[in-house]
Amino acid sequence: MRRINASHWLSSVAIVSLASLPAPAIAQDAAAPAAGETQDSAADGVPGEAIIVTGSRVARSGLNAPTPMTVIGSDLTEDLGQNNIGEMIRLIPQNLPAQSDTNVGYLNSANAGSSFVNLRGLNPASGTRTLTLVNTRRFVPSSDGGAVDLNVIPSVLIERVETVTGGASAAYGSDAVAGVVNIILDQKFTGFKSEVNYGQTSRGEGKSWFGSAAYGSSFAQDRGHFAVALEYQKQGGIGACSEVRDWCAESWDIFTNEENVLIDGSPSGYNVPGSPGYGLPNFVVGPNSKLAANDSRGVTRNRGPAPIGARNMIFSEDGLSIRPFDQGRFVAANGLNSRQGGEGESIYADSALRAEVKRVVGYGYGSFEVTPDWTLSTELTYAHRESSARIGTTGIRSTYFVNADNAFLPEELRTLLNGASFSLGKDFDQQVKTTNSIEADIFRGLLAVKGDLGGSWVVDAYYQYGTNTRKQVADRARVNTPFIYALDAVVDPNTGNIVCAETLEADPDPVSQGCVPMNLFGTSNLSQEAIDYVYRPIYEDFKFRQHAASVSIRGALFEGRDAGPVGLAAGVDFRSENGDVYHHDIPNYEDYGLTFGLDYAGSIKVIETFGEINVPVFRDSPIGRSLEIDLAGRWTRNTSHNLVTDEKKTINAFSWKIGGIYQPFDMLRFRATRSRDIRVAGFRELFEIQAVAEAGSPQGIVDNGNIPGSPGLGDDDTEVINGGSFALGAEKADTTTVGAVFEPSFIPGLRLGVDWYQIKIANAVTAVARQQIVDYCEDYNVFCDRITYASPTDITFIDARLVNLGRFTARGVDIEMEYRIPLDKVFARAAGQLNLRVLGTYQYDFLIQPSTDAPAIDFAGQSAQQRDNNDFNPAPKWRWTGFLSYKNGPFTATTAVRHVGSGKLDVTKTGPEDSGYDPSLPDSISTNRVKSATYVSIGMSYALPAFGRAEALELFGVVDNLFDKDPPVAPGGGRAALGSAYPTNPIHFDTLGMRWKVGARLKF
Repeated sequence: MRRINASHWLSSVAIVSLASLPAPAIAQDAAAPAAGETQDSAADGVPGEAIIVTGSRVARSGLNAPTPMTVIGSDLTEDLGQNNIGEMIRLIPQNLPAQSDTNVGYLNSANAGSSFVNLRGLNPASGTRTLTLVNTRRFVPSSDGGAVDLNVIPSVLIERVETVTGGASAAYGSDAVAGVVNIILDQKFTGFKSEVNYGQTSRGEGKSWFGSAAYGSSFAQDRGHFAVALEYQKQGGIGACSEVRDWCAESWDIFTNEENVLIDGSPSGYNVPGSPGYGLPNFVVGPNSKLAANDSRGVTRNRGPAPIGARNMIFSEDGLSIRPFDQGRFVAANGLNSRQGGEGESIYADSALRAEVKRVVGYGYGSFEVTPDWTLSTELTYAHRESSARIGTTGIRSTYFVNADNAFLPEELRTLLNGASFSLGKDFDQQVKTTNSIEADIFRGLLAVKGDLGGSWVVDAYYQYGTNTRKQVADRARVNTPFIYALDAVVDPNTGNIVCAETLEADPDPVSQGCVPMNLFGTSNLSQEAIDYVYRPIYEDFKFRQHAASVSIRGALFEGRDAGPVGLAAGVDFRSENGDVYHHDIPNYEDYGLTFGLDYAGSIKVIETFGEINVPVFRDSPIGRSLEIDLAGRWTRNTSHNLVTDEKKTINAFSWKIGGIYQPFDMLRFRATRSRDIRVAGFRELFEIQAVAEAGSPQGIVDNGNIPGSPGLGDDDTEVINGGSFALGAEKADTTTVGAVFEPSFIPGLRLGVDWYQIKIANAVTAVARQQIVDYCEDYNVFCDRITYASPTDITFIDARLVNLGRFTARGVDIEMEYRIPLDKVFARAAGQLNLRVLGTYQYDFLIQPSTDAPAIDFAGQSAQQRDNNDFNPAPKWRWTGFLSYKNGPFTATTAVRHVGSGKLDVTKTGPEDSGYDPSLPDSISTNRVKSATYVSIGMSYALPAFGRAEALELFGVVDNLFDKDPPVAPGGGRAALGSAYPTNPIHFDTLGMRWKVGARLKF
């Protein structure tokens, strides 16, 4: 074949591309040495050799990368019995998995059972700031927020997972603000391997099965290669929290002790002298949390127009009598917050510990060397995921009342009412159980070509098409008007039957046709016919299509001198994405108490040019062993089209990166990077449309400080709109990393890396909660333009849609240590090898500023989830994971230790452990500390001969949370507040307890 003499042409194209912008990685940037290979020989690798993320082709620690990188290899995850990538990524302490199958809660999330990457805890509520790649290419998003579900990647062919903990937008484009996770599949796999395993908790629940198989082979005299894989997992769900775990049944929470809160029936508060709560702080941490003025039997709430004598009464189990209700302590006037003690169910009764998940993943890869210089390849991925979890049923809103002529009322209560109506508090979840079910189908097809253009120059090009089809259904959602009609049950004067009052009207509402009277009093009087009339299923269908294409070249721009060739990579990326969210044509959809929002649709098209140049400055110089400098840049043009409103807009952005590696002598290497990274708002952030929350509903009430004498009581009913905003612009992040790698020759096998990082995000997409908007307006004159006042004491509307106002700053230090010890070097007759590895991170700053005019709050060291919209995820300052493995022939034993340091419960509050604590201050809390937690996992395996092959059959067993350690108390405010749905934080702490898994692997 005649090769193109491409040197002059490629150099010209490369320079033009660099001038217009830069990108992917250079082979010498981070080539990690293979076993037995020296650092120098790795650095002298062949220019233009294909690399992934950082240049490493082997599962090494990443300590030689110019940008900090952590590698988790498949051998480690097999030793620990892990079967999905979400479990693998959890081993990295920089990852805070806010969306995982063990953080289900009670909400109707379409992502239940999914696992997303969340480096540094920086993911926004409706998007992602961590880019997930598969084989260095984008994968089809699994959510309308743009995140990739790690559960749909075939784990059976995982070779390694590389995590870059620094900005990488210049290399890979938008979303790579906090870092990149690159999942490398073994596309050279040859042979056959399979695995089956079974696992459950020590309590006998959460039964899970897993099976996988993969086969790979070459053909056509090794010119072609293919690999196929199939895996299936069925993971049993676990829930509800307070019913299956003692620590959850204790129901720890944060209770408010503000003015006019009731304690033992008396108005009280930290700021009310002489009251039962005086002398206690404003916030009290304690057990036995319940939803105020609620019980499964039904409660008459403490509010008008009911006479005093008819309030705070609870119905009997059969609903035929009443008695005084033990309402507990710290009872808020609005009845929407948590309370301590009294009668009723735990506030965490509706929170599942783990979603039920079924997944099937199929994968195929093929490549063929058309000529010695050109290779075609293709990939096909199909994944099907089903998940389900019980969620909270929407109950009565505070605006619903029961009339005194209700036919089901006990006569005793009717007498006390004396013709007045009353507000009913009832927990429906024991009688009307709601399940949120999701099915998702993901397809990805890819066609790629790689060619040798002559010299060191290589071209890579690919086209990718992907789809994501998701169907979600909640089987019971309350329809408000039928609910009101069914609740208004009266005796028909003509027949003596109990009927819905609306049906007796001269011109009844057609909605009342088929109305079945609803008896809400007691626990067993709600008929299935009434449930079917009032509750209907709701649906959400999400359809997403992605086209992506890329062309890039790389090679040596010129040879340079003794330092080595100057490497270059440049190219063009294109991506087109279309999404449609549809909720079916449900009549009177706006009348539903629970919805998935309104229909929305949009498209995003992105075209980018990029380039990156690697310049070796010197090698074996009097001033050092070597010095390399990297320069990269990327120009991005992002065009969005709102298909509902027909609005269009275009955003242009430039990202860049400067990095360097300096090695003064063989044992020590310094590395540093500075980058400008960008993120353009994703599909949901731009296009989501939510229904306006009704004034007086749990989502339509705020504390208005302009109303005198009633702070903190939820005293102002107002309409609220949440959701996305098409006005969102691009986020900009400036990232700096500085670190060193130490490999002492006097301690063979030891490698130590330490890196300092700083990420500063401006124009951050921020979800500001309705109460935050009111508070910031009152305190700092910020967000006032998002509030509509009829008068200072009457808020009528709040716009809580997403805005580009936030500033986030994260600073800390990452540590990675690896020590490999052949035991025969220590003890003459010892056998085997001992491997020790520690990954750690210490984050000392996590500054969140909702607006440039508002003060920044440092959330570093907070262990509980933040309470407002989950727009970021704070963490204890110190977290680390350690691994110790021993291998001797067919036997392997591995221990993993994951440590989460102690922290504060809420950094915005002051407890007795903090300086400046004063129980008379509004920020006071009874305790502000969360204990540390350490979890131990252990895995063992033994390989046996099978089918005429040595060590072909491997038997293994794994125990996680070996000591069955309960999570520490770390509530986020209870179900009524926007925050944790558990009395702990499942992002950091293990909520399942001890669990085990046994299985077998076959390889030949």
